Amino acid sequence: MEDKPFKEITLMTRQLGKMKVITSIMQAAEFIVNEWPGTDTERLDIAKHALLECYDGTLSPGIVAWLLLMQQRKPTFTSRQLVARHQTTNWKSGARERCGAELNRTSL
Repeated sequence: MEDKPFKEITLMTRQLGKMKVITSIMQAAEFIVNEWPGTDTERLDIAKHALLECYDGTLSPGIVAWLLLMQQRKPTFTSRQLVARHQTTNWKSGARERCGAELNRTSL
């Protein structure tokens, strides 16, 4: 499979207090298998589904990165809800600003 890079994100691991920097879809897949925190299978399934959709070309790597961050903060987002939300707000225009603003409003 072709690795797809994205702007680095930092995720919590299953080891208390440890964080990991992820910069690609392949690293994200390894993280999900080896270091995803907790036992919440719904959030884990959503993250796995998003990675598969990225490899299929349905989701961009940047959207998957944002979704992974949101799954650790707001487990209610599905990949389809995320895509629908950003299609209505024109994801391509100012995506980093909206993503950063969303993350700033979201607390752990």
